Amino acid sequence: MMTANMAGRVAQAGRGWGSFGARYLPWPTLTRRTWQTCHRAAAGIAMAAVFAQGAVTLFPAALPSGDAAREGAPASSSGARDMTGRETIVGGYLGVPDHARSDVKMVRPDGTDLLMKNIRWDAEPFRFPIYAGVRVTRWQGAFGGMIDFMHDKAIARVGKGAHGRKVTGERAIPDVIDVEGKLKGQPAAPQYKITDIIERLEFSHGHNMLLPTALLRLANLSPWFRPYVGVGAGVAIPHVEVFPAGEGEEGRTNEYQLAGPAMQGVFGIEIPLKSGPVFLEYKYTWASLQTNLTGGQTPSWCNCDFVSDFVRNGLRWWRGEAPIHGTLSTTIRTHQVVGGAGYRLRGG
Repeated sequence: MMTANMAGRVAQAGRGWGSFGARYLPWPTLTRRTWQTCHRAAAGIAMAAVFAQGAVTLFPAALPSGDAAREGAPASSSGARDMTGRETIVGGYLGVPDHARSDVKMVRPDGTDLLMKNIRWDAEPFRFPIYAGVRVTRWQGAFGGMIDFMHDKAIARVGKGAHGRKVTGERAIPDVIDVEGKLKGQPAAPQYKITDIIERLEFSHGHNMLLPTALLRLANLSPWFRPYVGVGAGVAIPHVEVFPAGEGEEGRTNEYQLAGPAMQGVFGIEIPLKSGPVFLEYKYTWASLQTNLTGGQTPSWCNCDFVSDFVRNGLRWWRGEAPIHGTLSTTIRTHQVVGGAGYRLRGG
């Protein structure tokens, strides 16, 4: 039997773990459950693909031959195609992202050299501008290449939504964050409310990425389902929205920038229809954002004049001008589930 002393120690350990979890677990319970579900689903799909690949190798007669896939009943009745030659597909997709927390480093001429730890990012995928992507894919048999442009959002928890939109519930409460370093030349306190340092921190007219990606089609699971994998690397092109606390309009940066390298890995399943495939895909993206606090403003009501932003920043780089308000850097890592469709161009 458990003695009173042992029971007291167990209770004390439980309280200690509870405080640890409340402070250090990086996602709320619901989000952690969502992650666990996504991970298990992805693992299940991957295992199914591996077993299917093995089955095809060991039992090639289990799947139709190329002629059967092209001429058999399933293909002719549904429009599904066995795609073994050349083809070019233009497509688009929507999806749901889940950003991991990350540290944010801010260095400014006023003596600020601050590391803001474990920043929480929201995505708002179904609020304008929505999460979406477009791509052009070229296949040559089992091998392919893709140019993938993806528009996402990453919004720090400052008590407001993207572009200052009013929010309710937990999101209306600015996060209290751990920090280290110096703030305006003085040693920083261990914790601050995030809005005491920065009023807005988001990449919300785009945590955009342009990602050339190499693709490989795996063996058909059936004439209806074709799995594929891919890996790519490119550039991050975020719309940087950083408003330091209490500095007014002059200190605000609100512009597109070429911010650094980005990479992705994809695993998907496509259904090859007559006019083009439909697909369901898991994506993991990584982007290193090294942004400049320039005080620049995108000169349009919709924050969509990226040409002016790139010209302005290109001239700054050509003249060797340092960013007048400092720099801000972070890494955004994201799990995503997307679904979309493509159109096969005539002539391949």
